[in-house]
Amino acid sequence: METLPKQIRNLLKQIDLFSIPVPVLTDDAKSKYSSPCSGLISILASVLSLAYFAYVLSEWANGNILPTITSNQQALAYSEQELEDNFIQFKLADPSNQDPFQRNNNIITPLLFIVEDYQIASAPLPLFSDDKNPFTVGLNKGTLIVNNLNQKIDEQSFKPQKNYLLIFIQCLDQYLIDNSNCASKEVIDQYMTEYHGFLSIVMKLEQYNYRQDQIEYITKQAYQALSPTYIQYTQIAIQQKAINLDNGLLLQNQVTYKLINDFYLINQSIDNQYIQNIVSSFSNQDVKLNAIMAYQIRIDNLQISDRIIMPKLSAVLAYIGSIVQVIFMLKYLALFINNQNLKIEMQTEILQIYYPNLKNMIIKRNYLGKIIPINETNQQDTQNEIFIKQYEEHLDIAFKKLRLINIIYELSRIELLLEKHFGLENVSECNQMGSKFQFISNDNKNQSSRVSIVSVGNSGPQPTDDIFKIFNKS
Repeated sequence: METLPKQIRNLLKQIDLFSIPVPVLTDDAKSKYSSPCSGLISILASVLSLAYFAYVLSEWANGNILPTITSNQQALAYSEQELEDNFIQFKLADPSNQDPFQRNNNIITPLLFIVEDYQIASAPLPLFSDDKNPFTVGLNKGTLIVNNLNQKIDEQSFKPQKNYLLIFIQCLDQYLIDNSNCASKEVIDQYMTEYHGFLSIVMKLEQYNYRQDQIEYITKQAYQALSPTYIQYTQIAIQQKAINLDNGLLLQNQVTYKLINDFYLINQSIDNQYIQNIVSSFSNQDVKLNAIMAYQIRIDNLQISDRIIMPKLSAVLAYIGSIVQVIFMLKYLALFINNQNLKIEMQTEILQIYYPNLKNMIIKRNYLGKIIPINETNQQDTQNEIFIKQYEEHLDIAFKKLRLINIIYELSRIELLLEKHFGLENVSECNQMGSKFQFISNDNKNQSSRVSIVSVGNSGPQPTDDIFKIFNKS
């Protein structure tokens, strides 16, 4: 640090955040002691803290700080779920490249039954593919309800349980609507004997992106074999997720979302008669149809609930503060450096008071503060070692002189010496001695009031300056 220009060293001292209090019994005129090294550490700690502060705030603004998320699963007695158009689709990957779901020359007709409390609420709705989405049928907008209450609570009337029953059947004219027709029986029979690949179930799911603070849509697929020989009854259970979001900046701000989180399948092999019995029992009518597969679409009463608390400004600042405290542990290094430098400077000043010729000597130290010799010749090396040993011993004594008990001891010796040479009566007169403070102009600068002193022996020439300034070490 001694190689730096004096202006830079002084600037670093002013920047020093880890100055230490200067004892009263020193010659330093300042209330705190600073050093260039401690100033550099202060700059380093401040720059690191500000950089980390800006980094964390940037991450917080971009949503990259993880929120607090608690998740649990609960059983619902009642729940409703609104469904969008084509929220679930059935796509056939048919190697024959023959669309069985088309409106004209239809081979396989998906019939949608709306079931409320195990009763078919309306006539079945046939679903067809179109030119934009061949080999694909999708469900229209609707509502699914799970209700295990079967009673009124707090005078509130709940809607009955509602789910969908989707049955893929061989085309029958009685279930078609206008502008649609079945293929010939020969075409239908031929199609049923061939291999037609897999039927994929595609559902649109929802998830909350806390980084972007928006709902995102993803798709999930499940595959089933399309085989008219073996009829499958499949339950499609839709799982809901409730998100209770607190996105307040300082205070609490609650936002609730209800999402379609997932679905799972439960498969069971049945015969055609069983499907007919289901439809007949739900409609109280004798139903005849040739089923290929059937799906019951319902809401699962087990719901996942997430509680998301976005990082608030107070939490972010507390997090930054904890890291900044770790960074500012560098202050202990700065305090150690300042204490060592102050100790060395005080010891050196005291020695130079007793031995003024030491001011003309250059004492070099390493980074640890240890005195190092200047090696030129063997003889000088030996002399340096002897001098360093004596100098370090005097430094230890000089530091001890700063102790208050030693200062009082030295003052007591001076008082006793004055009493011995001047007598107690003359020494007591010192309490009445003093100078008159007055303004000294340039004309009478060399004329000042003097005190009457007790002279012993020859009196030398009197100083021309104020005695108050003579023994002031600045």
